[in-house]
Amino acid sequence: MNLVEITLLLFLVIDPFGNLPFVIAVLSGLDARAYLRAVLRELALAFLVLLAFALFGGAILHYLNIEPWSLNIAGGIILFLISLKMIFRSARDIFADGYSDNPILVPIAVPSIAGPSTITALIVLRTKEHLPLETVLAALVIVFLLACLVFLPGRLLSRALGDRGLAALEKFMGLLLNLVAVSMIMRGIRDFISGLAAAA
Repeated sequence: MNLVEITLLLFLVIDPFGNLPFVIAVLSGLDARAYLRAVLRELALAFLVLLAFALFGGAILHYLNIEPWSLNIAGGIILFLISLKMIFRSARDIFADGYSDNPILVPIAVPSIAGPSTITALIVLRTKEHLPLETVLAALVIVFLLACLVFLPGRLLSRALGDRGLAALEKFMGLLLNLVAVSMIMRGIRDFISGLAAAA
């Protein structure tokens, strides 16, 4: 995979357009300046969480003795389920009730942005695809810059596109993510069969 493909994958998994209504709802009690500060803070926290998994995720898998093919299959299944959720829901099924007007880390940075699917994708890229750390980090930086372009003017963007426009964008990204997920699962199955054949 090249830098463009990695960036596209991570952008689809993080799903800024799908998360935008939730972020706006959680931060609805803030004025414009406080909203911008909160978004930047949550993006920075999410970036640090994902950076930690990009750096140490492989070591964790090695310690747990997890085979690379199993990560591909499990990661693909997770992404597949996330993609179905993106495609078929008509509205956000995560509600903002129960959180303060300016929450820290949870629920925006984790798990909305740095969620299990994003963490899994990062670990797969680093361990199964054997991609250089600098390439993955470059893609991560680009994705978070793109996320800033979605979240920072989020209130204006939400009003311009409307709920139906945001839903249509999320469904399209879900379809692309679905294709990526199926490809990951098939690679994992192929590697598993190859391993059995080599051991026979």
